[in-house]
Amino acid sequence: MKITDRLKIMPVTLVLITINVCVFLWTIITGMDIWWGDATALLHAGANYWPLTIGHREYWRLLTSMFLHAGLWHLVTNMLGLFIGGFFLEPVLRSFRYSAAYIITGLISDYVSIWFHKGAIGVGASGAIFGIYGVFLALLTTSLFHRETRKAFLAYIGLFIALNVVAAVVSQGVDNAAHLVGFLSGALIGYLFFFTLTKADGERLSA
Repeated sequence: MKITDRLKIMPVTLVLITINVCVFLWTIITGMDIWWGDATALLHAGANYWPLTIGHREYWRLLTSMFLHAGLWHLVTNMLGLFIGGFFLEPVLRSFRYSAAYIITGLISDYVSIWFHKGAIGVGASGAIFGIYGVFLALLTTSLFHRETRKAFLAYIGLFIALNVVAAVVSQGVDNAAHLVGFLSGALIGYLFFFTLTKADGERLSA
């Protein structure tokens, strides 16, 4: 399948990337530093923060924070991970399941993030993106895909996990709680989705 044809069957991923980029541009236009972000600006824009999200019952921040990023590198790395995951997985799950997995794992990971880090301001799509990869890994351990396809993509997911473990060890500011919970909740959703998918769905992974 041509890349252009593949892009046509991953509309949710492209819409999510577009929203994230547009929101980032808006935060820059309204005064946020393009490289490092700004805590005050992010809070005003809808960042996740325990005293406000839970203390003041501004629960909508669990959602809005998923579309905010603290600097250009934060945005680029997340959108690259989202594009790659969506490129392979959205055609398999189709738009509704894919959207549900993204939003549910994102909300769960965002809540856990501020529960563990009550004094920190949380932003970013990484919890939801890890959720997508969790779904992917779970489905790769089932009979949904052909054996050879499973082997190739399991190696890819393994590399993704290994790189993120290294990043967690050597980098500061990595939200390991959100990443881990996003991944695990995604894996659970993936196993639930397995019972709603067919062999024809699985064949779209390598189409």
